[in-house]
Amino acid sequence: MNKVFLVGRLSPDLDMQVTARGKAVCFFSLTVAFKTKVREEAESIDCVAWDTLAELIGQEGKDGRRVAIEGRLHTRQLAGADGQWRKVTEVVVRDIEFLDKPGLARPG
Repeated sequence: MNKVFLVGRLSPDLDMQVTARGKAVCFFSLTVAFKTKVREEAESIDCVAWDTLAELIGQEGKDGRRVAIEGRLHTRQLAGADGQWRKVTEVVVRDIEFLDKPGLARPG
């Protein structure tokens, strides 16, 4: 089973695009905080959403909005600026829930 469930904050770098076939796609990062025995840490997770879900994230996804996402892991290869291929693992989002009200500023 390939299933991912994450709760975190949307990053400011939402990248809304439309494919040549007219499908909406949104690339974004989700910052997930967690505690270790020593300190609190955060990790940025690459995510992608398609179609109406992408449009919803593009409209409602403001910097710092707290969300819960459900999806699956997907690994693909991308050509870098230097011509070298590299692997990228991202979450393909199937569902999103906005956990705070629109317009709320991120605390801190």
